Amino acid sequence: MPQLLRSVVTDGHPVPQRQKVLVDIQGLGKDYGNTTILNDINLSVHAGEVIAIIGPSGSGKSTLLRCLNLLDPPSRGILRVGDTTVDASQPITSKQTLALRHPVGMVFQSFNLFPHLTVLRNVSIAQERVLKRSRKQADEVSRQLLDRVGLLSKADQYPSRCSGGQQQRIAIARALALEPSLMLFDEPTSALDPELGLEVLNVMQELAGQGMTMIVVTHEMHFAESVSDRVLIMADGHIIEEGKSAQVMRHPQTERAQRFLSAVMNR
Repeated sequence: MPQLLRSVVTDGHPVPQRQKVLVDIQGLGKDYGNTTILNDINLSVHAGEVIAIIGPSGSGKSTLLRCLNLLDPPSRGILRVGDTTVDASQPITSKQTLALRHPVGMVFQSFNLFPHLTVLRNVSIAQERVLKRSRKQADEVSRQLLDRVGLLSKADQYPSRCSGGQQQRIAIARALALEPSLMLFDEPTSALDPELGLEVLNVMQELAGQGMTMIVVTHEMHFAESVSDRVLIMADGHIIEEGKSAQVMRHPQTERAQRFLSAVMNR
């Protein structure tokens, strides 16, 4: 099976490696017509780091993720992921787009599984087309990943026979199958009830513990505080607060962050 996660062990506990800056964003902005959605976003993410992005609806959280893999090309700024750098002030070529997306896996709010394919084929087909693996090789990797997310028994079933939480875990396995060095999660539990959402969060926590670099847009405040290394709070297209997770969640410094956290924590 490919090496999907990287970690070192100290005193029996996995410790993520953080030597390399995997993502670097400088002055990133995104406009839709005359409306500015993101403005002057600056962020560096080290390999093995888990970043949680929280904030009110419409603050630009999901747009930031989509800019990171060029699903929504930024209007300005410089973006580097791995060894690929794009300058939004210049035309972004298809070659640059493919190179930047290559190390990135993304899990969306909706599961986006192919309903006419079995669970196994859903995880295997992109490996065959993108990584040029044989069907046998792809299926071997897929079965190992499905086992890892606790769904090997569903390999020959169709997505409609799986719960929402199971489908989201299949989507995570599919993203991992392409061997990303960075995983983006866009509100992965928002369409699930709490019990099914917990299944997905447990898989994400395992990935985080084993050193997968992750940027997670989430409304799960406990996950943000206890699993991520850093929390970013966004509002009105800006990062209004950023720092160590517990510090930001328990002692926000700005009035806007205090209002947001007071609202979500007291629900």
